[in-house]
Amino acid sequence: MPPRLGSRTAFALVSLTGFLLVFGSTVRAHGAGLSCPDWPLCFGRVVPEFDFHVYLEFGHRVVAGLVSLGFIGQAARFWRNGAFAASETLRRLYVLAAVALAAQVVLGGLTVLHLLAEWTVASHLVTGNTFCALLLLIALSVRELEVRPARPALSPLVRNLAVLMVVLVPVQLALGGLVAGSHAGLACGTWPSCNGAGWFPTFSGLVGLQVTHRVVAYTLAVVAVINALVQRGATRVPALLVLAAVALQVVIGVSNVLMRLPVEVTLLHSAGAACVMLSSTWMAAEGVRSPVASTHPSALGAVVAK
Repeated sequence: MPPRLGSRTAFALVSLTGFLLVFGSTVRAHGAGLSCPDWPLCFGRVVPEFDFHVYLEFGHRVVAGLVSLGFIGQAARFWRNGAFAASETLRRLYVLAAVALAAQVVLGGLTVLHLLAEWTVASHLVTGNTFCALLLLIALSVRELEVRPARPALSPLVRNLAVLMVVLVPVQLALGGLVAGSHAGLACGTWPSCNGAGWFPTFSGLVGLQVTHRVVAYTLAVVAVINALVQRGATRVPALLVLAAVALQVVIGVSNVLMRLPVEVTLLHSAGAACVMLSSTWMAAEGVRSPVASTHPSALGAVVAK
């Protein structure tokens, strides 16, 4: 494999998929999700007549097709240049990503056929971000084949904290998708209280859904701060990036409520969610690849002696 060429194209596919995620949010924010009322065709045609909303929905499908073709082309290239043979991890990640892509295509169709049902919107959002995160792991694995950086050891606790964000972020994405799909974005029309009834007035109904979304957001913020304070070595920079992405996402989320869900802020919120997902995935990947520091008494004694 030519130096850096494999990872560059892999990271390019991550960027295109991230753009697709924001493009999908653009479709939803403009109410264009059913502008093509059928699937996979649009008004029974391969290329429909266009207006603004059809352009958004059809354009989203075109970009999704380009991502799929890029993914297949990248697989063929990795097969030819021996990347798959060199890394079992890369092969496994590609299988997982292929499953996620297939599920995302099916969910995209179901989102239209089921008239933007809440569960399809949430599942489509989570699966799309998961696919993008898997592409990032693939790109990092290819880069690992090209350059193997030295990584200092991490304690088991610090390493587990780096991975914790990857568990919490998909939960928050699912909640965000349910909030969007059920139109509960303004169920709590004030912040930090919820309609003047306290921070957490109920956990039932649309208000409860919005409150739960906020609770998980606060939890993510706390974990992001802790990670930024304790991470070292290869996880340090990703941890700082996660903190910056989460902090910005909180500001955008609050602005979204106070400004009554303007399209531009809604799109920024979707882009921020993708940034949180990708940065936390990077941090977790570096944490998993870092060696675990020994907790054997003799090892601790050697550290104290130094």
